[in-house]
Amino acid sequence: MKKFGLLGKNISYTFSPTLHSKIFELYNINAQYKVYDLKEENLIKEFLQNLKQENILGINVTIPYKTSILKFVDILSPEVQSIGAANCIKFENGKLIAYNTDYFGLIKTFEKMGLILKNKKVVILGTGGASKACIKALSDLGAIIYVVSRNIINVENELKNVFLLSYNDLEKTSGYLLINATPVGTTPNINTSPVKKNIIQNFNFVLDLIYNPKETLFLKYAKDLGKTFENGLYMLISQGIKSQEIWNEREFNYEQIYNELINTIYK
Repeated sequence: MKKFGLLGKNISYTFSPTLHSKIFELYNINAQYKVYDLKEENLIKEFLQNLKQENILGINVTIPYKTSILKFVDILSPEVQSIGAANCIKFENGKLIAYNTDYFGLIKTFEKMGLILKNKKVVILGTGGASKACIKALSDLGAIIYVVSRNIINVENELKNVFLLSYNDLEKTSGYLLINATPVGTTPNINTSPVKKNIIQNFNFVLDLIYNPKETLFLKYAKDLGKTFENGLYMLISQGIKSQEIWNEREFNYEQIYNELINTIYK
């Protein structure tokens, strides 16, 4: 049996096992996908060594380890080198290879939303691993990128080729697309939004990378304002499929898997 999993912290809410189990079912793959909830970063090295002994083929990585995991891998894929964060690790011939399939999932999501991003102003809330994947994807698509941080000084040297904004600056900012790349609004803290409704009013499209709940308060504001919006489910599914393509070295049908999953996940 093939073994895969997800590494993160406080991730009982995750839909990833449902996603990967559906892929195994549809493509007759004899495999299991486990959730590994690790409480401290200083346990990562020992955790990865133990996984090697279990002959695991790959793991996904989520909050808060997408950046810190890089200290413990052997090879960085080109997109990881550019982004500085990984969400997919392949165990191959005793080596750990880091990939970023969030990047791929974002591009698929932008396509689903029908966005034309070249020379368009996009504002990203947050500066973590998901934000960095957004920056890379948007940069490759020719967007003009603004990133909102609670502490601009701390990220000035880290984030290149973007404009930095404070949350106060948002009051007088408008644009084409607003992306929430923070965890604010995730289950169980569903009554919070990273920004107020009047901020969302100033954008044409709204994307929340959160997928649980299906409709965050951030997206409820967008819906009330008549904005075109999307949550993070399509990105989640796309990055998960891409991970399985990397681990199994084969291609899968994205639309088939998405259509099979969407009702199951939000039942």
